Amino acid sequence: MLNGYHGGNDLGLDIELDFSANLNPLGMPEAICRAVKASAAKWEIYPDPRCQSLRGKLSEKLNIPSERIVCGNGADDLIYRIVSALRPEKALICSPSFSEYSKALSEIKCIISEHLLRVEDSFRLTNSIIDKIPGMDIVILASPNNPTGLIIEPELLERIARECLQKETYFLCDESFIGFSGNSRELTALNCMNEKVIVLRSFTKLFAIAGLRLGYAVCGSIEMAERIADTGQYWSVSTPAQEAGEAALDEEEYIRHTVELIKEEREYLAVELASMGVKVFPSDVNFILFKACSELGELLLKEKILIRSCADYRGLGDDYFRTAVRTKRENMQLVTAIRRILNG
Repeated sequence: MLNGYHGGNDLGLDIELDFSANLNPLGMPEAICRAVKASAAKWEIYPDPRCQSLRGKLSEKLNIPSERIVCGNGADDLIYRIVSALRPEKALICSPSFSEYSKALSEIKCIISEHLLRVEDSFRLTNSIIDKIPGMDIVILASPNNPTGLIIEPELLERIARECLQKETYFLCDESFIGFSGNSRELTALNCMNEKVIVLRSFTKLFAIAGLRLGYAVCGSIEMAERIADTGQYWSVSTPAQEAGEAALDEEEYIRHTVELIKEEREYLAVELASMGVKVFPSDVNFILFKACSELGELLLKEKILIRSCADYRGLGDDYFRTAVRTKRENMQLVTAIRRILNG
């Protein structure tokens, strides 16, 4: 068994290279590390429950009123708080996609409908989703999707947002990985905001701060934001996480460097994997979905390399895997190991 409930070495396996977690291979920026250490003097008091300073800085960055922004203990925390606040009875999600959507919905006994992404479309979302929206209380989609790594085209995003508004349906768009695309301003659902739209973002992946836990939601109305903010625990975001978020918002050069690295290394991995006869699916971000022999993950584990088995994703099987895009040295080690395994 390679993975527990998610990627990352949560089973405590003996590994040296972890390609199962989709975190920035550049690691946490030094400025964030300094900000977290400097915040230690404030740890004796409770954190600001409303994250007012961080929300203010996000407001300036996004040109969105701070009253419509809610911060949380990672994007996962906000998924549960959004579902708890809105209490949908019928929901539409895609498969394959992030499992926490269905888990959060199931906890409130919501009836879930699945829109299956087709391998013939390389698992890209198409206009066929529109016909599934009527009758739903909420639609939850990811752009980029996980584990496929594909962005929803802006024209389709606009159609979905408009249809949801007309049908009185909430639309939650999870953009946790959009920062790796290099084109988030043009691709984001923030461009088609209305009173039914919620855009979810994460600091965790882009800034490699998984242990700190920080995310935020941009809501279509102040009333919606207040409902979400009033759910869950009172002090949901720690002081060091809030300080890390403020420091992260200044890291523009780091993001540019990340985007350049990911684009170059993603292309390298895709070409190398395809040259071995592996079926590689297109990706817009820092991970790649591919199809190979079902034993590949276990065989890599013997070489102390961990990739993400996608056997637990609806619509996929035990011959599907997801690999993170990491540094050149690490990617070359992965390619060498896979080539050695596939060549027998």
